[in-house]
Amino acid sequence: MTRASARLGLKLVIRCRDFETAHGFYRDILELPVLEQWTEDAGKGCIFGFGETGDGGWLEIYEMTEEDPRYDLAYSRPMESDKIDLQLQTSSLDDWLERLADRWPFDGPETMPWGHRWIKFRDPDNLLIAIYEDLR
Repeated sequence: MTRASARLGLKLVIRCRDFETAHGFYRDILELPVLEQWTEDAGKGCIFGFGETGDGGWLEIYEMTEEDPRYDLAYSRPMESDKIDLQLQTSSLDDWLERLADRWPFDGPETMPWGHRWIKFRDPDNLLIAIYEDLR
């Protein structure tokens, strides 16, 4: 195997409490394109892409039912800590300030000492999300 063939991609999976609410947030608020969607006895899911074709990575939301052998009651509760957060880089934070105004509450913007300008907010499962612009 050559180094080029060992390249990794990224897919983040969120086992959400409420599929419809999470789906609406990622589709309508973050405006991520839907790449795939399904419903089965074990649950409902959707894969969103970053970038128009998903070339920037994927985000899967999945509302698991008790039919799924991996089901855990914790998936029906909001996230309880910020051990994991989702950080999304943009070329224009000002565009996001306009897009989110009066649509979703956020904190910021704040310029960080290392040269990033951030806003922070939470998804319907209480996952901390930051959108930032690199000012350097």
